[in-house]
Amino acid sequence: MKTAIKVSILVLLLPFFPAAQSDESWPSLSYLRNDYRSVSVVAHILIRNAEITGRVGGYENWRVSSEVLESFKGKFRKGDVIEYFQGAEAGLKPEYFKGEKIVFLLAEHDTEKKTVRYSVLENSTLPYTLDRVRKLKVIRSSYVKRRPRR
Repeated sequence: MKTAIKVSILVLLLPFFPAAQSDESWPSLSYLRNDYRSVSVVAHILIRNAEITGRVGGYENWRVSSEVLESFKGKFRKGDVIEYFQGAEAGLKPEYFKGEKIVFLLAEHDTEKKTVRYSVLENSTLPYTLDRVRKLKVIRSSYVKRRPRR
């Protein structure tokens, strides 16, 4: 019975979720910090190209090529090109893969080929806003190792 109630509440709240993403102050600092900890790369990017590489059931796999505008975590710097993969529901409009975004990328290491493949942390890609960048700078600065005073 409790599960049915929880599912019903979740279904009722789902229509409000897209509205939350359009709110420029969303997500909270703690939400961003959690995603930041979970990944190898966090960057503000400009998407250059996106193409569907395959379909599985009702989902499509996209290969996205982008230029780094600002790095918050990881080895990439401004001007570097990142290629990453993202799964999405089939029928997602290609316009979604245009413009500036903030991405949280997982790294998968292939030891045989000595390469790294990047993929998006599920439900983490965000449109660029000044508030989100400000929060990511706060998070980044909290992880910078402080030099000991002499």
